[in-house]
Amino acid sequence: MNLPGAILQTVTDGVQERVATQNAALPLPSLPVRRHLISTFLCSMILYLVAWIVVFWAAIALPSLEDICCFTVLGDKHRILEQASSPKMIITGGSNVLFGVDGEKIGRKFNMKVVNMGLCLMFPLPYLFEEVKDTIKSGDIVVLSPEYSLYSTDMENLSIMRNILEGYPRAIEWILRSNSCSLEEKGRVLFHLRTLGLQKLEYAFKHIRQIVSGRCRWTYGKPNSGLLVLNSKNLDSCGDLTWHLTQPIPRDGMERKISIRVPKQIDDHTASEINKFGEYCRAKGAEFVLIPPSIPDTMYKRSKISIDRLVIESRKRLTVPILASPERYAFSDSMIFGGHYHLDKIGRELRSQRMIEDLQSTVDEVRSRSRK
Repeated sequence: MNLPGAILQTVTDGVQERVATQNAALPLPSLPVRRHLISTFLCSMILYLVAWIVVFWAAIALPSLEDICCFTVLGDKHRILEQASSPKMIITGGSNVLFGVDGEKIGRKFNMKVVNMGLCLMFPLPYLFEEVKDTIKSGDIVVLSPEYSLYSTDMENLSIMRNILEGYPRAIEWILRSNSCSLEEKGRVLFHLRTLGLQKLEYAFKHIRQIVSGRCRWTYGKPNSGLLVLNSKNLDSCGDLTWHLTQPIPRDGMERKISIRVPKQIDDHTASEINKFGEYCRAKGAEFVLIPPSIPDTMYKRSKISIDRLVIESRKRLTVPILASPERYAFSDSMIFGGHYHLDKIGRELRSQRMIEDLQSTVDEVRSRSRK
Protein backbone atom coordinates (compact mmCIF):
# COMPACT_ATOMS: atom_id res chain seq x y z
CA MET A 1 0.00 0.00 0.00
CA ASN A 2 1.23 3.51 -0.91
CA LEU A 3 0.91 5.14 2.53
CA PRO A 4 1.97 8.74 1.57
CA GLY A 5 -0.45 8.71 -1.36
CA ALA A 6 -3.32 7.48 0.83
CA ILE A 7 -2.61 10.16 3.46
CA LEU A 8 -2.51 12.88 0.76
CA GLN A 9 -5.83 11.71 -0.69
CA THR A 10 -7.46 11.68 2.76
CA VAL A 11 -6.28 15.23 3.47
CA THR A 12 -7.48 16.43 0.07
CA ASP A 13 -10.92 14.90 0.52
CA GLY A 14 -11.21 16.53 3.93
CA VAL A 15 -10.34 19.99 2.60
CA GLN A 16 -12.82 19.68 -0.28
CA GLU A 17 -15.56 18.55 2.15
CA ARG A 18 -14.96 21.53 4.48
CA VAL A 19 -14.95 24.01 1.55
CA ALA A 20 -18.19 22.53 0.21
CA THR A 21 -19.76 22.78 3.68
CA GLN A 22 -18.70 26.41 4.08
CA ASN A 23 -19.99 27.35 0.60
CA ALA A 24 -23.29 25.65 1.30
CA ALA A 25 -23.57 27.64 4.52
CA LEU A 26 -23.09 31.00 2.72
CA PRO A 27 -26.47 32.54 1.99
CA LEU A 28 -27.16 33.90 -1.54
CA PRO A 29 -27.70 37.67 -1.77
CA SER A 30 -31.35 38.61 -1.69
CA LEU A 31 -33.08 39.72 -4.90
CA PRO A 32 -33.01 43.45 -3.97
CA VAL A 33 -29.29 43.23 -3.22
CA ARG A 34 -28.58 41.50 -6.52
CA ARG A 35 -30.56 44.15 -8.36
CA HIS A 36 -28.64 46.90 -6.57
CA LEU A 37 -25.30 45.35 -7.50
CA ILE A 38 -26.32 44.98 -11.14
CA SER A 39 -27.65 48.53 -11.37
CA THR A 40 -24.48 49.89 -9.73
CA PHE A 41 -22.33 48.01 -12.24
CA LEU A 42 -24.41 49.22 -15.20
CA CYS A 43 -24.35 52.83 -13.97
CA SER A 44 -20.57 52.66 -13.57
CA MET A 45 -20.19 51.35 -17.13
CA ILE A 46 -22.50 54.05 -18.50
CA LEU A 47 -20.58 56.80 -16.70
CA TYR A 48 -17.30 55.33 -17.99
CA LEU A 49 -18.59 55.33 -21.58
CA VAL A 50 -20.00 58.85 -21.24
CA ALA A 51 -16.63 60.07 -19.96
CA TRP A 52 -14.83 58.68 -23.01
CA ILE A 53 -17.52 60.01 -25.35
CA VAL A 54 -16.89 63.47 -23.88
CA VAL A 55 -13.12 63.04 -24.38
CA PHE A 56 -13.49 62.04 -28.04
CA TRP A 57 -16.10 64.76 -28.59
CA ALA A 58 -13.64 67.32 -27.22
CA ALA A 59 -10.89 66.02 -29.50
CA ILE A 60 -13.07 66.44 -32.61
CA ALA A 61 -15.30 69.42 -31.76
CA LEU A 62 -13.03 71.81 -29.86
CA PRO A 63 -10.53 73.99 -31.77
CA SER A 64 -7.02 72.72 -32.36
CA LEU A 65 -4.40 73.92 -29.90
CA GLU A 66 -1.36 73.22 -32.04
CA ASP A 67 -0.95 72.34 -35.71
CA ILE A 68 2.71 71.56 -36.27
CA CYS A 69 2.14 70.29 -39.82
CA CYS A 70 -0.29 73.01 -40.95
CA PHE A 71 -3.10 70.57 -41.70
CA THR A 72 -5.86 72.90 -40.49
CA VAL A 73 -6.43 73.89 -44.13
CA LEU A 74 -7.91 70.41 -44.65
CA GLY A 75 -11.04 71.83 -43.05
CA ASP A 76 -11.16 74.63 -45.65
CA LYS A 77 -10.65 72.19 -48.50
CA HIS A 78 -13.42 69.92 -47.24
CA ARG A 79 -15.82 72.83 -46.92
CA ILE A 80 -15.15 73.71 -50.56
CA LEU A 81 -15.59 70.07 -51.58
CA GLU A 82 -18.84 69.57 -49.68
CA GLN A 83 -20.35 72.77 -51.06
CA ALA A 84 -19.43 71.99 -54.68
CA SER A 85 -22.31 70.90 -56.87
CA SER A 86 -22.00 68.15 -59.45
CA PRO A 87 -20.80 67.65 -62.06
CA LYS A 88 -17.47 68.71 -60.61
CA MET A 89 -13.79 67.83 -60.94
CA ILE A 90 -11.81 66.71 -57.88
CA ILE A 91 -8.02 66.88 -58.21
CA THR A 92 -6.11 65.05 -55.48
CA GLY A 93 -2.52 64.11 -54.73
CA GLY A 94 0.28 65.61 -52.68
CA SER A 95 1.78 69.09 -52.57
CA ASN A 96 2.45 69.00 -56.33
CA VAL A 97 -1.32 69.51 -56.67
CA LEU A 98 -1.48 72.10 -53.87
CA PHE A 99 1.22 74.31 -55.41
CA GLY A 100 0.87 73.47 -59.09
CA VAL A 101 -2.78 73.59 -60.20
CA ASP A 102 -4.93 76.57 -61.23
CA GLY A 103 -8.36 75.15 -60.51
CA GLU A 104 -10.16 78.33 -61.50
CA LYS A 105 -8.59 78.27 -64.97
CA ILE A 106 -9.46 74.59 -65.50
CA GLY A 107 -12.97 75.22 -64.19
CA ARG A 108 -13.56 78.11 -66.58
CA LYS A 109 -12.47 76.01 -69.54
CA PHE A 110 -14.74 73.06 -68.72
CA ASN A 111 -17.53 75.09 -67.10
CA MET A 112 -17.50 72.98 -63.94
CA LYS A 113 -16.42 73.44 -60.36
CA VAL A 114 -12.86 72.24 -59.69
CA VAL A 115 -11.79 71.30 -56.15
CA ASN A 116 -8.09 71.04 -55.31
CA MET A 117 -7.71 68.47 -52.50
CA GLY A 118 -3.91 68.21 -52.74
CA LEU A 119 -1.89 68.90 -49.60
CA CYS A 120 0.90 66.52 -48.59
CA LEU A 121 2.75 63.69 -50.37
CA MET A 122 2.91 61.71 -47.12
CA PHE A 123 -0.86 61.06 -47.13
CA PRO A 124 -1.35 57.43 -48.27
CA LEU A 125 -3.47 56.90 -51.38
CA PRO A 126 -6.23 54.91 -49.59
CA TYR A 127 -6.71 57.88 -47.26
CA LEU A 128 -6.90 60.31 -50.21
CA PHE A 129 -9.58 58.12 -51.79
CA GLU A 130 -11.59 57.73 -48.60
CA GLU A 131 -11.81 61.44 -47.83
CA VAL A 132 -13.47 62.25 -51.17
CA LYS A 133 -15.62 59.12 -51.63
CA ASP A 134 -18.79 60.41 -50.01
CA THR A 135 -18.92 63.49 -52.26
CA ILE A 136 -18.55 61.69 -55.60
CA LYS A 137 -21.67 61.88 -57.75
CA SER A 138 -22.64 60.91 -61.29
CA GLY A 139 -20.87 63.05 -63.87
CA ASP A 140 -17.93 63.90 -61.61
CA ILE A 141 -14.31 63.49 -62.68
CA VAL A 142 -11.63 62.54 -60.14
CA VAL A 143 -8.02 63.27 -61.15
CA LEU A 144 -5.18 61.68 -59.17
CA SER A 145 -1.71 63.16 -59.59
CA PRO A 146 0.42 61.27 -57.06
CA GLU A 147 4.09 61.89 -56.35
CA TYR A 148 6.06 58.84 -57.50
CA SER A 149 6.85 57.69 -53.97
CA LEU A 150 3.11 57.06 -53.44
CA TYR A 151 3.22 54.13 -55.87
CA SER A 152 4.74 51.98 -53.10
CA THR A 153 3.80 51.51 -49.46
CA ASP A 154 7.50 50.90 -48.71
CA MET A 155 7.98 54.67 -48.80
CA GLU A 156 5.07 55.55 -46.51
CA ASN A 157 5.43 57.30 -43.16
CA LEU A 158 2.24 56.32 -41.33
CA SER A 159 3.01 58.46 -38.28
CA ILE A 160 1.73 61.36 -40.38
CA MET A 161 -1.78 59.97 -39.88
CA ARG A 162 -1.61 61.01 -36.22
CA ASN A 163 -0.39 64.48 -37.15
CA ILE A 164 -3.42 65.01 -39.38
CA LEU A 165 -5.62 64.90 -36.27
CA GLU A 166 -3.84 67.85 -34.69
CA GLY A 167 -4.98 70.12 -37.50
CA TYR A 168 -8.21 68.41 -38.57
CA PRO A 169 -9.46 65.78 -36.09
CA ARG A 170 -12.54 65.04 -38.18
CA ALA A 171 -10.19 63.08 -40.43
CA ILE A 172 -10.36 60.21 -37.93
CA GLU A 173 -13.44 59.01 -39.87
CA TRP A 174 -11.48 58.53 -43.10
CA ILE A 175 -8.37 57.17 -41.39
CA LEU A 176 -10.36 54.40 -39.70
CA ARG A 177 -12.31 53.57 -42.86
CA SER A 178 -9.32 53.44 -45.17
CA ASN A 179 -6.88 50.61 -45.85
CA SER A 180 -3.97 52.98 -45.27
CA CYS A 181 -2.73 51.37 -42.07
CA SER A 182 -2.99 48.26 -39.91
CA LEU A 183 -5.34 47.75 -36.97
CA GLU A 184 -2.37 48.29 -34.67
CA GLU A 185 -1.62 51.67 -36.27
CA LYS A 186 -5.30 52.63 -36.14
CA GLY A 187 -5.17 51.86 -32.42
CA ARG A 188 -2.27 54.29 -32.07
CA VAL A 189 -4.26 56.90 -33.99
CA LEU A 190 -7.25 56.47 -31.63
CA PHE A 191 -4.96 56.71 -28.60
CA HIS A 192 -3.52 59.93 -30.02
CA LEU A 193 -7.04 61.29 -30.53
CA ARG A 194 -7.79 60.45 -26.88
CA THR A 195 -4.69 62.36 -25.81
CA LEU A 196 -5.77 65.39 -27.85
CA GLY A 197 -9.21 65.27 -26.24
CA LEU A 198 -7.78 65.21 -22.72
CA GLN A 199 -5.44 68.11 -23.56
CA LYS A 200 -8.30 70.20 -24.95
CA LEU A 201 -10.51 69.52 -21.92
CA GLU A 202 -7.69 70.48 -19.56
CA TYR A 203 -7.12 73.68 -21.56
CA ALA A 204 -10.87 74.45 -21.50
CA PHE A 205 -11.10 74.04 -17.71
CA LYS A 206 -8.10 76.34 -17.20
CA HIS A 207 -9.54 79.03 -19.50
CA ILE A 208 -13.23 78.73 -18.65
CA ARG A 209 -13.61 82.48 -17.94
CA GLN A 210 -12.11 83.47 -21.27
CA ILE A 211 -14.30 80.93 -23.07
CA VAL A 212 -17.48 82.25 -21.44
CA SER A 213 -16.55 85.84 -22.28
CA GLY A 214 -15.58 84.89 -25.85
CA ARG A 215 -11.96 85.99 -25.43
CA CYS A 216 -10.25 82.60 -25.44
CA ARG A 217 -7.43 81.98 -27.92
CA TRP A 218 -7.10 78.22 -28.49
CA THR A 219 -3.34 78.02 -28.69
CA TYR A 220 -0.28 77.15 -26.67
CA GLY A 221 1.37 80.23 -28.13
CA LYS A 222 4.07 78.29 -29.97
CA PRO A 223 5.15 80.12 -33.17
CA ASN A 224 4.79 78.18 -36.43
CA SER A 225 5.96 80.03 -39.52
CA GLY A 226 4.35 77.40 -41.74
CA LEU A 227 0.90 78.64 -40.70
CA LEU A 228 1.72 81.96 -42.38
CA VAL A 229 1.72 80.03 -45.67
CA LEU A 230 -0.88 77.30 -45.20
CA ASN A 231 -3.99 79.08 -43.98
CA SER A 232 -7.46 79.78 -45.33
CA LYS A 233 -6.50 83.26 -46.54
CA ASN A 234 -3.95 81.78 -48.93
CA LEU A 235 -6.39 79.36 -50.58
CA ASP A 236 -8.63 80.45 -53.46
CA SER A 237 -12.21 79.34 -54.07
CA CYS A 238 -10.99 76.01 -55.51
CA GLY A 239 -8.61 75.17 -52.66
CA ASP A 240 -5.49 76.08 -54.68
CA LEU A 241 -2.58 77.60 -52.77
CA THR A 242 -1.93 81.15 -54.02
CA TRP A 243 0.61 82.43 -51.48
CA HIS A 244 3.67 81.50 -53.54
CA LEU A 245 2.43 83.23 -56.69
CA THR A 246 3.52 86.63 -55.39
CA GLN A 247 6.68 85.56 -53.56
CA PRO A 248 10.17 86.29 -54.88
CA ILE A 249 11.97 83.20 -56.15
CA PRO A 250 15.67 82.73 -55.33
CA ARG A 251 18.01 82.46 -58.28
CA ASP A 252 18.46 78.78 -57.51
CA GLY A 253 15.40 78.06 -55.43
CA MET A 254 15.25 74.31 -56.06
CA GLU A 255 16.72 71.79 -53.65
CA ARG A 256 19.30 69.90 -55.73
CA LYS A 257 21.04 67.80 -53.11
CA ILE A 258 18.08 65.47 -52.58
CA SER A 259 16.70 63.43 -55.46
CA ILE A 260 13.05 62.46 -55.79
CA ARG A 261 12.17 59.01 -54.46
CA VAL A 262 11.03 56.53 -57.10
CA PRO A 263 10.10 52.93 -56.18
CA LYS A 264 11.26 50.05 -58.36
CA GLN A 265 7.67 49.04 -59.07
CA ILE A 266 4.08 49.67 -58.12
CA ASP A 267 3.27 47.27 -55.30
CA ASP A 268 0.25 44.97 -55.12
CA HIS A 269 -1.52 46.93 -52.38
CA THR A 270 -1.26 50.24 -54.22
CA ALA A 271 -2.40 48.76 -57.54
CA SER A 272 -5.35 47.09 -55.82
CA GLU A 273 -6.43 50.28 -54.01
CA ILE A 274 -6.26 52.37 -57.20
CA ASN A 275 -8.25 49.80 -59.16
CA LYS A 276 -10.86 49.45 -56.39
CA PHE A 277 -11.32 53.20 -56.26
CA GLY A 278 -11.70 53.23 -60.04
CA GLU A 279 -14.47 50.63 -59.74
CA TYR A 280 -16.14 52.71 -57.03
CA CYS A 281 -16.13 55.81 -59.26
CA ARG A 282 -17.54 53.90 -62.22
CA ALA A 283 -20.32 52.49 -60.02
CA LYS A 284 -21.18 56.08 -59.07
CA GLY A 285 -21.25 57.18 -62.71
CA ALA A 286 -18.02 59.15 -62.28
CA GLU A 287 -14.69 58.95 -64.11
CA PHE A 288 -11.28 58.40 -62.48
CA VAL A 289 -7.99 59.16 -64.27
CA LEU A 290 -4.31 59.60 -63.41
CA ILE A 291 -1.97 62.38 -64.51
CA PRO A 292 1.78 62.39 -63.72
CA PRO A 293 3.01 64.88 -61.10
CA SER A 294 5.03 67.98 -61.93
CA ILE A 295 8.77 67.55 -61.41
CA PRO A 296 11.94 69.49 -62.35
CA ASP A 297 13.39 68.56 -65.72
CA THR A 298 16.81 67.77 -64.23
CA MET A 299 15.24 65.39 -61.69
CA TYR A 300 13.26 63.67 -64.42
CA LYS A 301 16.38 63.16 -66.52
CA ARG A 302 18.29 61.90 -63.50
CA SER A 303 15.59 59.31 -62.68
CA LYS A 304 14.18 58.84 -66.19
CA ILE A 305 14.78 55.08 -66.41
CA SER A 306 13.16 54.42 -63.02
CA ILE A 307 10.21 56.74 -63.63
CA ASP A 308 9.46 55.46 -67.13
CA ARG A 309 9.71 51.85 -65.98
CA LEU A 310 7.33 52.56 -63.09
CA VAL A 311 4.74 54.22 -65.34
CA ILE A 312 4.96 51.50 -68.02
CA GLU A 313 4.36 48.79 -65.42
CA SER A 314 1.54 50.81 -63.86
CA ARG A 315 -0.24 51.11 -67.21
CA LYS A 316 -0.22 47.32 -67.43
CA ARG A 317 -1.50 46.69 -63.92
CA LEU A 318 -4.02 49.48 -63.51
CA THR A 319 -7.53 49.59 -64.93
CA VAL A 320 -7.40 53.38 -64.65
CA PRO A 321 -6.00 55.41 -67.58
CA ILE A 322 -2.80 57.43 -67.17
CA LEU A 323 -3.43 60.35 -69.51
CA ALA A 324 0.09 61.51 -70.28
CA SER A 325 3.76 60.61 -70.18
CA PRO A 326 5.96 61.62 -67.23
CA GLU A 327 8.10 63.70 -69.58
CA ARG A 328 5.14 65.93 -70.44
CA TYR A 329 4.97 67.06 -66.81
CA ALA A 330 8.70 67.66 -66.37
CA PHE A 331 9.22 71.42 -66.18
CA SER A 332 12.21 73.71 -66.46
CA ASP A 333 14.12 74.10 -63.21
CA SER A 334 13.46 77.84 -63.43
CA MET A 335 9.73 77.10 -62.87
CA ILE A 336 10.28 75.22 -59.61
CA PHE A 337 9.36 76.91 -56.34
CA GLY A 338 11.48 75.36 -53.58
CA GLY A 339 10.44 71.72 -53.31
CA HIS A 340 10.91 69.31 -56.20
CA TYR A 341 7.22 68.98 -56.92
CA HIS A 342 6.25 72.65 -56.44
CA LEU A 343 5.71 75.00 -59.38
CA ASP A 344 5.93 78.78 -59.47
CA LYS A 345 3.36 81.02 -61.17
CA ILE A 346 4.64 80.39 -64.71
CA GLY A 347 5.00 76.63 -64.22
CA ARG A 348 1.56 76.43 -62.61
CA GLU A 349 0.00 78.19 -65.60
CA LEU A 350 1.73 75.89 -68.09
CA ARG A 351 0.89 72.75 -66.17
CA SER A 352 -2.77 73.72 -65.86
CA GLN A 353 -2.96 74.29 -69.62
CA ARG A 354 -1.48 70.86 -70.27
CA MET A 355 -3.97 69.31 -67.87
CA ILE A 356 -6.80 71.00 -69.78
CA GLU A 357 -5.51 69.52 -73.03
CA ASP A 358 -5.08 66.04 -71.54
CA LEU A 359 -8.46 66.05 -69.78
CA GLN A 360 -10.48 67.34 -72.74
CA SER A 361 -11.36 63.90 -74.14
CA THR A 362 -12.31 62.63 -70.67
CA VAL A 363 -14.64 65.58 -70.08
CA ASP A 364 -16.22 65.12 -73.53
CA GLU A 365 -16.75 61.40 -72.89
CA VAL A 366 -18.38 61.97 -69.48
CA ARG A 367 -20.71 64.62 -70.89
CA SER A 368 -21.61 62.41 -73.83
CA ARG A 369 -22.55 59.60 -71.44
CA SER A 370 -24.70 61.88 -69.30
CA ARG A 371 -26.71 63.00 -72.34
CA LYS A 372 -27.70 59.43 -73.23
